[in-house]
Amino acid sequence: MFRIRRCTVIAVLVALLSYASAVAQPVAPELNSRPGAAFTLYLNFTGFQYTGNWGGQTPGTTPAYNNQTGSSFTAVEQAAIKNIWARVAETFTMFNINVTTVDPAAAAGHTSYLARQHYYDTTARVHHTIIGDGASNFFGGAAGVSYVGVWDSSNAAGSGRGTNWTFTNRSGGYGSFKRISSVTVHENGHAAGLSHQGDYVGSTRVNEYSTNNGSTHTRPVTGTGNAQNRIAWAVGRVNTNTSVIQNDALRILQNDGMGPFINDGIGRTMVSATELVTNGNEIDSLANQGIIVPISNTNPNPIGVDNYTRGYFSFTTVTGGINTITVNAGTQWITTGVPDPHQSLDATLRILDMFGNQLAVSATANFSETISLHLDPGSYFIEVSSAGGKFASLGPNNNWDPKYFYDMGSYFLTGTILAVPEPSSAILLTSVFVVLVLGRSRVQGRGRYGNRR
Repeated sequence: MFRIRRCTVIAVLVALLSYASAVAQPVAPELNSRPGAAFTLYLNFTGFQYTGNWGGQTPGTTPAYNNQTGSSFTAVEQAAIKNIWARVAETFTMFNINVTTVDPAAAAGHTSYLARQHYYDTTARVHHTIIGDGASNFFGGAAGVSYVGVWDSSNAAGSGRGTNWTFTNRSGGYGSFKRISSVTVHENGHAAGLSHQGDYVGSTRVNEYSTNNGSTHTRPVTGTGNAQNRIAWAVGRVNTNTSVIQNDALRILQNDGMGPFINDGIGRTMVSATELVTNGNEIDSLANQGIIVPISNTNPNPIGVDNYTRGYFSFTTVTGGINTITVNAGTQWITTGVPDPHQSLDATLRILDMFGNQLAVSATANFSETISLHLDPGSYFIEVSSAGGKFASLGPNNNWDPKYFYDMGSYFLTGTILAVPEPSSAILLTSVFVVLVLGRSRVQGRGRYGNRR
């Protein structure tokens, strides 16, 4: 009897200590990229105590981001968390995935680390990424670790398949936002079923993990793109089998319950064009945003403008003059009207007349395109399209080269449309009305109104 009581007391103390340690974690800013999406990617910046083995090794305790031990993150730390979250969210923005910093296990009522750990394992379509310093004896040298093809399924409690890691101390440190986010996307690409992609010349593999043939511009998500300018989903050969071609975007869509690419609700033809929303003469950036995705959900092709959707906006200018329109690649979750980092869309911007004739086009290699154009009063269209994807650095003549979904992703519009009369005109009309109604003596001798009774 005494032994039972002692075990009970110990169990209660362990539970209380576990609960206390859980609630003592710093609170991360609440961020969601697509609330209500079928899949959830929980980015855990608050630290975690992992119970048991993972992949045959012992993770132990991962401290909170920046080793924060207080009850809240500092303003600088919160800004850094938002930066990393926004980068990861943009890379997944074309899929039915909510990238969040809100713990779904805690929301389901689980408070202890072990209960949360089991929730991630057993709940299909939920995945948990711990972002913090890794212990030197836990997969030492790896920037991150993950199981492959586990996101869409329910797994055994304690299997660890619902959790993976991004190690900040092996990814350039806490301030290396680009590399931390790239590793996070890489590991969750694995969770969604992706294998590593390699570099090949003919049938010879020259890099086990693709560097896009040494490119300093673009590398595949599941290659070694951690420190490069951009990472992109790709179509290429996996590093373990020269005959296996992996279409990253298609493989992610094949996760059970993922569904098709996101439909942003923006008109995809001139006939179905979305009416441009303005605040006075200023384009409302929050009301005019969309996502360019591949047209096909069964065989998405990264190469060719016509293999991607277009976004059409209609507008009317009532006064002749200069209208300025900018398409900004990326989202604006952090600051309204300012593109978040880690854009993934190279867009083309066109202005069309009411018959579809092109009046102006901007198609550079930049993350934004701007057109300033004198327009007569009338109705017009804005067309936003993809630049059409990119081949690997060896060029399209090598059939083994991967192709990149380099030109899909989010965008929003900013600029000035002369949609309403200039304020000075309105003031002049009002002044004349006041004079006519209230000031008869002031208009005498100035035309026929001066003799009216």
